Amino acid sequence: MYGLRHELLPPSGVEHAVFIKLTPSSLGEGPGASSSSGGKVIANLVVARSSLLRIFEVREEPAPLPTLQEAEAKTKSGASKPGTEAVEGEVEMDREGEGFVSMAQVKSLPAGSSVIPSTVTRLFLLREHRLHGNVTGLASVKTIASSDDGLDRLLISFRDAKISLLEWSEHLFDITTVSIHTYERAPKVLTADPGHWRGVLRVDPSSRCAALSLPKESLAILPFHTAAELEMMDQERQAGRDIPYSPSFILDLGDVDVRIKNIIDFAFIPGFNNPTIAVAFQTIQTWTGRLNEHKDTVSVFIITIDAVTRTYPVISQMNDLPYDVLYLVPCPAALGGVLLVTPNAILHVDQTSRTVGVAVNGWANRVSAINLPIQTDGDEGHPLEIKLEGSSLAFLRDDSIAIFLVDGSVRRLLVHMEGRNISRLEVSPVIAQCTIASVVSVFNSERVFIGSTAGPSVLLRALHSEEVVEKAKVDTVATVEEEMELDEEIYGDLATQAVATNIAGPDIETVTVTKLTLRDALPDHGIISHMTFGVTMQGDRPLPELVACTGVGHMAGLTRFTNYLPTRLRRKIPGIGGAQGIWSMHVKRSTSSQMDKRNAEERHSVIVTTNASPAPMSRIITRKPNGDVNVVGRTPGVTIAAGPFFQNTCFVQVMTDSVRLIEAEGRERRSIKDGPGQSKIASAAISDPFILLRREDGAVSLLKGDTMEGKLIPVESDMLPACTCSSIFTDASGVMRSAIPVGMTDEGTETLEDILDADRGKSWVYLLLKGGELQIRSLPALEVVFSSRTLGGLPPIVVHELHTVPEVGHAQGDIEQICIAPIGEGLSLKYYLTLLTKQRVFVAYEILPAPISSTPPSPLRLVKVLTRILQQGHPQAAQELKSFELAAGDSVIHGVFCTGEEPFWVLARNCSPLRLYPAMNSAIHAFAPSSMFANKGDVLVHSEEGPALIQWIEDLQIGLDLPFRNILLGRQCTSVVFDRATLHFLAITNRTAKFTIYDEEGNRLWAPDGPGISDPTIECSSLELLSPDTWTPIDGYEFARNEFVNVAESVSLETLSAEQGVKDFIVVGTTIFRGEDLAVKGATYVFEVVEVVKEPGSLKRRNKLKLLCRDEAKGPITAVCGMNGYLVSSMGQKASAVIYVRAFELDERLIGLAFLDVGLSVTSLTTVKNLLLVSDAAKSVWFVCFQEDPFKLVILGKDPATIGATNANFFFGEGGDLSFVTSDDRGILRIYDYNPMDPDSNAGQRLLCRTEFDAQEEHKTALTVARRPTVTEAEAEEEIEVQLSQSQSVLVFGSLDGAISILSPVDTPTFKRLSLLQGHLVRNVQHVGGLNPKSFRTVRNDTVSRSLTKGILDGNLLAAFGDLPVARQIEAAKTIGTGREVVLDDFRMLWKSW
Repeated sequence: MYGLRHELLPPSGVEHAVFIKLTPSSLGEGPGASSSSGGKVIANLVVARSSLLRIFEVREEPAPLPTLQEAEAKTKSGASKPGTEAVEGEVEMDREGEGFVSMAQVKSLPAGSSVIPSTVTRLFLLREHRLHGNVTGLASVKTIASSDDGLDRLLISFRDAKISLLEWSEHLFDITTVSIHTYERAPKVLTADPGHWRGVLRVDPSSRCAALSLPKESLAILPFHTAAELEMMDQERQAGRDIPYSPSFILDLGDVDVRIKNIIDFAFIPGFNNPTIAVAFQTIQTWTGRLNEHKDTVSVFIITIDAVTRTYPVISQMNDLPYDVLYLVPCPAALGGVLLVTPNAILHVDQTSRTVGVAVNGWANRVSAINLPIQTDGDEGHPLEIKLEGSSLAFLRDDSIAIFLVDGSVRRLLVHMEGRNISRLEVSPVIAQCTIASVVSVFNSERVFIGSTAGPSVLLRALHSEEVVEKAKVDTVATVEEEMELDEEIYGDLATQAVATNIAGPDIETVTVTKLTLRDALPDHGIISHMTFGVTMQGDRPLPELVACTGVGHMAGLTRFTNYLPTRLRRKIPGIGGAQGIWSMHVKRSTSSQMDKRNAEERHSVIVTTNASPAPMSRIITRKPNGDVNVVGRTPGVTIAAGPFFQNTCFVQVMTDSVRLIEAEGRERRSIKDGPGQSKIASAAISDPFILLRREDGAVSLLKGDTMEGKLIPVESDMLPACTCSSIFTDASGVMRSAIPVGMTDEGTETLEDILDADRGKSWVYLLLKGGELQIRSLPALEVVFSSRTLGGLPPIVVHELHTVPEVGHAQGDIEQICIAPIGEGLSLKYYLTLLTKQRVFVAYEILPAPISSTPPSPLRLVKVLTRILQQGHPQAAQELKSFELAAGDSVIHGVFCTGEEPFWVLARNCSPLRLYPAMNSAIHAFAPSSMFANKGDVLVHSEEGPALIQWIEDLQIGLDLPFRNILLGRQCTSVVFDRATLHFLAITNRTAKFTIYDEEGNRLWAPDGPGISDPTIECSSLELLSPDTWTPIDGYEFARNEFVNVAESVSLETLSAEQGVKDFIVVGTTIFRGEDLAVKGATYVFEVVEVVKEPGSLKRRNKLKLLCRDEAKGPITAVCGMNGYLVSSMGQKASAVIYVRAFELDERLIGLAFLDVGLSVTSLTTVKNLLLVSDAAKSVWFVCFQEDPFKLVILGKDPATIGATNANFFFGEGGDLSFVTSDDRGILRIYDYNPMDPDSNAGQRLLCRTEFDAQEEHKTALTVARRPTVTEAEAEEEIEVQLSQSQSVLVFGSLDGAISILSPVDTPTFKRLSLLQGHLVRNVQHVGGLNPKSFRTVRNDTVSRSLTKGILDGNLLAAFGDLPVARQIEAAKTIGTGREVVLDDFRMLWKSW
């Protein structure tokens, strides 16, 4: 049986980040260096998580001014009242840099600010790539070429011991690979277990070399050429640019010093003439139970690397350091040495072995012989009780160090100096609450990016200022510069050092105050620990959702995913029609009073609708004072387009044979009718003061409004050729400035409308000619400023070409629809050209200024950014692309909507790529945003249910491949369950509690016995019943403080209390922890969600949890499921696990029926009828059958391999084929077959592993979803019945890196085609970083002679087929012996969500 795995969601969060000068715009050069709003690009930011790489521009722009209404509303609300000023030292956490809110609220960034800063800093996405490798490190390096262009190069390390060097290509508007360096064939890598080591990338601060850690105390060193080296070697500079590196080599640190073993961390130290690394290692390993024998076992060696002579002297060594060192941080050259971070202390060691530190809790002096002072927390006088596990340290400046703790709190590490030596370290009180940091990157001491794998990542700005305060209020130190005498042979050219001292006398001191302000955020959901499918009610409509437990700590909660863009139905409006079109606009009324002027400017006042059946009819609609619609005019015929005109004093109605000017009350002002013999108008575009008409024969004409005369004047347009698509777009971003012909100025083309609305931008005409040529023309001159005949071939980049020839193999005229529109949020918009082809392929190009050095010269270029093969291959209703502007909360969203069958939205955020989201309805024939009904987020649609008013959901987050909504609980959520009977969700949440052991008499066996010593903690759980409306707890059950939940499921059990004989119950399995000396126990709980009496005055039902049964067990309950009305659960014993089948008798107790000894620890149980699939943490997968007469569990087959399976699921394919799919703790997917007829199966006792696929990340949860085959109308009824009876299943996986992937069954002919196509793409497509997609998914298996690679297709690799130009797609399909249309149909069949 075969399958296809593809990602619905890429990995979420940021694990690696680096600021870099990657693009010319970051240097203030090139066409994208500044925006129309006066902003500039100050740097690039590159972030990565697992296989996802994103490149951003860090852009600084003037802060937007509030509207008059916003200013008045803020004044009335008293936002600037005295006493609300900023408190010194607090972190300001909102979009504009003011307002004191918790960092957890960044998931839905609040808008509004009491003070408007002069500038705002935003992250704008440039490129996003899904790599064929898991990133383990990012770094910025300067090569020889950097001295010429001033740009940095990007260095990326991967999990399989590879390093790629990349640079930015302005021609491709993307990164390109310079080189790739592989060490996967190194002997120490081949003999190492891939799960037991992880490569760490470090780069010398002077970009002289890079180092990648390898197994068994070895480093891969990649030296880079420097100008001095090339001069000494008499080599040309060009040679160093072409090959910017020397041959790499592997450095065995065990050969440098035999004591170097068990490396903890290493880093390059700045300020040395040669590359120098500090290595923290542990020659003799120890642990807490052996501290009496071995305590301070860590050493730090400083080693100089001479890549020319290959000598590596140890210039300094520090021994007898705490055994529990977590990581080290190199200090700036001004301070020297390194910082060592342990769970209980922070130490600074320099080259002279001088150690200075501070204990952050009382345990530091108990686990180490180094006597450190225990610091008090602020003015309270209590000793610190900080835990540094999971912390991050970052130097904001030489004298400013920030500590980001795992609970999200931020503190400062203060460095006190005596002369040129550090006298002591001090930890400040908490200054902010932030996200949980996984990586911290600092740029120019001002921009701080905090990447998080647990939730959103944030961009902060650090403002440093000096203030004079009293000594009692000092919480930081001042900085002065002092001359130092250092050995230049070791430190290089260094003259000054930053030191901290008091300079203002005995009572006052001058201090440096660091203030952090939030600038932007990346809305990520973090890890996925569990998920389930459920149904939420949108009015009276049930909507399916995937609800996942996401995040960690105070960033944790639930995330609701949908595979469509949800909207809220406000009301149905059956009387307006509009099956063929709806237009809504603001038109000033001639009778409006002055006091209604503001409301009139904010609200639409006229709606135009049209129908073609039963008789062509157009309606003009206004709104009555009571909110009802009022039809003020009816006109026979079909309206083609409508829009406001003459500065919104009237509107234009274009019909098939006339153009009418109509006032808001419905009175006709003027009308232009077609003459006899003229072809009917097929489409029209209205942009005051221009009207572009395209007729059915392809002829195009242009009308221009004369505001003074109040009439329409035809513009000489004989030069316009016949076309299949035409329209007008207005450029407000300034991207079209470079397209203005030489000699033509804005003043010469300005209209009265441009003068009255200067921010609107200049209008342009685009035409798609019948031959496939795209033209963009200026208005009103109609001169060609951009032309290309290659667009129909869907190339990656389209440039202006005067004499072009279409690509060979491409049939002209395949493009059906085209639309140029701004897409984005707020004022920072990007312009895209979107198109639909006859093969139902949607493609989007971003419009960008061409590089200055482009050949041939081109004013513009179109860069392909999105390709999507639509599900509806041959829609019956015509589709049309419409641009729109819609208010969503406090922001404004611009996008494109496609009407017709299978409608969809095209949206984007500043920090996300273009996304395509299916709409909720199966067909939408008309679409128009409308604020007539007092809400700017309303949209008028005409769907299969008729005309209706829908509303944008304000808390909806876009930017990922799936729309989502966050429910921030502020506590870890480990499981989520859906109760089908009451449509309620239940969540298992964890909280941290102190753990205490008592003796038989109730006395505490141990209590904290010193300052800074705290009780141990343990996770305890709660079961919470959530309201389906507010998603807040309405009832719950708290377990004991030493009890935590392992599993929670909704199980159908036999009961006498239900008419059907079965009912859904909530079953919970727990672990009871009793200390290290006693074995753990467990318990099984059975709950029911019951309805109780309504509260007085409430119309809604109330539900509560009812505990029906608690059954204590001798071991932990690790998995539960239901089978034929019985409860199946697993209990862990001392040496093995036992599976029990029990009945729920009288809804009050569990009675055992059968049991079976299985592996070590059961991780999941899955059933189909009486078949049971068991996954084990050590014994792989078991296939078991349950019989009822007599009650018995029988083993049918199992996998004898030692594999840590985390879950196992049934997998149904074509024709009723059945296989088993497992996932292990390394993320490897395996497909097993149960075939007793196969000789290798030993009569079925051995499950046969057919396929292994490396998904690279552990899957914590997996769901099975039924999917029925797609049925076409041409198939006979008998064939339809047979197909519908053969349901298939897809598996939905949620992984620890936040990704959601799907495994779909594939029939044999399709698999053979796509397998050949996959091989073709591996060989003939350039992959980012020079990576090998085949080796990325190959699993090393020493038990077979050949890797089991065939069986699962890589959807991420096959997706590259859609990005190829049409000619290359045809060539690839021909190579594998099929056609492009067949491959596209395969994609439509397989690329589906749940």
